[in-house]
Amino acid sequence: MSRLHSEPPQRRGHQGGFGAAWCACCLCGLLFFVAGCTGEANTPTPTRNFSAPTMEPSPNPFAMGPPTEAPPDSSNGIGQNDPTAAALPNRDGGALPPLPVGTMTGPRQTVRLTAEDGTLLSGMLYQQEAERQPGVLLLASDANSWSGFPQQLHEAGFTVLVMPLRTGGELDDFHVMLDSLTSGIADPSRIIVVGAAQGADVALAGCAEMAVCLGAALLSPLDAVALPGIMASFNPRPLFVTASQQDAESYAVAEALDAAATSTGKLLQPLENAGRGTAILLNRPDVGDLLIEWLRRVAS
Repeated sequence: MSRLHSEPPQRRGHQGGFGAAWCACCLCGLLFFVAGCTGEANTPTPTRNFSAPTMEPSPNPFAMGPPTEAPPDSSNGIGQNDPTAAALPNRDGGALPPLPVGTMTGPRQTVRLTAEDGTLLSGMLYQQEAERQPGVLLLASDANSWSGFPQQLHEAGFTVLVMPLRTGGELDDFHVMLDSLTSGIADPSRIIVVGAAQGADVALAGCAEMAVCLGAALLSPLDAVALPGIMASFNPRPLFVTASQQDAESYAVAEALDAAATSTGKLLQPLENAGRGTAILLNRPDVGDLLIEWLRRVAS
């Protein structure tokens, strides 16, 4: 009797299901891959374009390059923060012109200057309408004592500043007065000073310190001690000196100054009974004419 051999049963049903699932996954992946490779480019997102015309940028008014030089040191001068003279400039920072006060009377304008100590100095200005005319500073204890002489100078073509003297600080005030004439109201290269009595002494002393003073005219100078020694600093600028011979004190000073002067433009005019200071111009009108002619020669 023959023996039958039996083989173990194969699990075909389980293995066949797994293979079908794997084939399905591969097919799906292939379909996605083919769909992504159609070759069509993506459409870009459109950008906005401005339809209005463009404008040039405005210039920057605050654009500044580097400084070419360091600013001057003004720490030693009186400035705008000084409570005694808020608007007083530094001595090396420029001069202020005379400040007009009130209305003009003909060619005459009342003006004020600010002294170095902050005091307001009142005077009168006779200014030429034409620019760059020669300037004359008239100095006397009483600014009104010149009578009509400032008007004569103005008619002769000069810009005239008439200032009084105050006791104490005369030379400091002189610097401010002369600087104001160089601020633009007159030709700064043609500034001449005329002083009477004490004003004559201040005129010569101040001009000796300031080179902008082109020349000086002295009516009855008084200081016999200081003035002759000052001439060394004043020379070789032109000098006009006059005095009454009856005024022995003043006439002796006038002779000493004339002897010490080295300029070819010097002039000593002795007078008889003409008085002192500005009184000379009242008592001897011809001296005013002579002085104006001398001023013209110096300023020319």
